[in-house]
Amino acid sequence: MNHTATPKRTLRRAVKGILVRGISLSLMLYVLFPFLWLVLSSVKLPVELLSRPPVIIPEKLTLKYYANLFENGSFMTAVWNSLIVAGFTTLLSLVLGVFASYVFARLKFPGRKTVFLTILGSQMLPQMALLIPLFILMRMTGLLYSFQGLVLAYITFSLPYVVWMYYSFLQSLPHEIEEASRIDGCTRLQSIFRIMLPLSATGLTATGVFVFIGAWNEFLLASVLTDSGSRTLPSRISEFIGQDRIAYELMFPAGVISCIPVLVLVLYFQKYIVQGLTEGGVK
Repeated sequence: MNHTATPKRTLRRAVKGILVRGISLSLMLYVLFPFLWLVLSSVKLPVELLSRPPVIIPEKLTLKYYANLFENGSFMTAVWNSLIVAGFTTLLSLVLGVFASYVFARLKFPGRKTVFLTILGSQMLPQMALLIPLFILMRMTGLLYSFQGLVLAYITFSLPYVVWMYYSFLQSLPHEIEEASRIDGCTRLQSIFRIMLPLSATGLTATGVFVFIGAWNEFLLASVLTDSGSRTLPSRISEFIGQDRIAYELMFPAGVISCIPVLVLVLYFQKYIVQGLTEGGVK
């Protein structure tokens, strides 16, 4: 009886393994196909881009339009603008979010929960609902069509996210660690920099990556609050859509270029992202 059960069990495991691998491979291809299509289309000639039926593998590869983008001063300016805006948004959001999260997680004061829930509730407001008030405010303060105004607008939407994420990381840290540092003579500020930040570095890294990606890919605010000199990459790419035609031969290479910083960040910090999100969810 054992001899008959063993082959059946082995066959069942083999079938299960084949199904799991097949489903995993199908899901991977489903997720990667849009990006692969983007990369292949970026090296096609315009004739192949508009051909029917579609040409998946180009007959002749060309990097001509990549060269055209790199020689285009306005496009490269938009790339640098995006890096500057996303970098400052990430840095300032993390600095402000760390201190705000610490206040809500460690200090006791009247209305603490109400203020905290109000900050989190602001995430429910869509950008479109605040677009006109932001535009009027930026124009009144002289920050319209400037990097400073765009960074402040981005921080408005990213700061509640940072507070929410880092608050959960601080809640997962035992209070006894901070109390021991205070007994050893550390001030509250020293406890934050010497104890809390090192212990929650992975969570802070994961939060920073998501904030950077959000600022890098943001389109709506960038298209309204910037002019030709301060355009970011997403809004500059949208200008390839003209009244008469769409410059697909430039949009596809531009899309690949816009994906590179995000891919580099995710691949480099993937260990910290997974570990940080796991730590934030376990108390």
